[in-house]
Amino acid sequence: MEERDIAIIRALQSEDAYFDISPFKKIADKLHISLPELLEQVERLKGVGVIRRFGAAMTPHKAGFNSNAMVTWNVSSETENESAEAMAAHPRVSHCYLRDGFEGFPFTLYTMVHANSPEELEEILNELSELGRVKERRVLKSVKEYKKSSPVYFPSKK
Repeated sequence: MEERDIAIIRALQSEDAYFDISPFKKIADKLHISLPELLEQVERLKGVGVIRRFGAAMTPHKAGFNSNAMVTWNVSSETENESAEAMAAHPRVSHCYLRDGFEGFPFTLYTMVHANSPEELEEILNELSELGRVKERRVLKSVKEYKKSSPVYFPSKK
């Protein structure tokens, strides 16, 4: 990845990313509605919070992040929010969730971490451990990917 590519991806991922109307024109045509009508509806959905934002979705592996892992952390219930917020603020954490634990598996905080190498991944995990004041973790590396896509909340009926 070149610096220019990285700059473009960062700009596309930003909250104030501007998108050309051509994808919206294609959607309006497909739905047989006018572009202004579609844009008005999209703006309404955005205004009420149904749509949060539009942005680019990067494929970490293709962008050079070859050491990616889901990491589970054993956080105490007293500090779970502080730990989660500290880890979520790290730029190499793309997802951060608190989940219920279960018998035999006390890990309740989950982070998805992206790194360029196994060594960098270990450095980031050590940083996260310090930031979140959590020592015990389990690193879950993917063996094979079967599906990766954005969720479809309202699947079409076919």
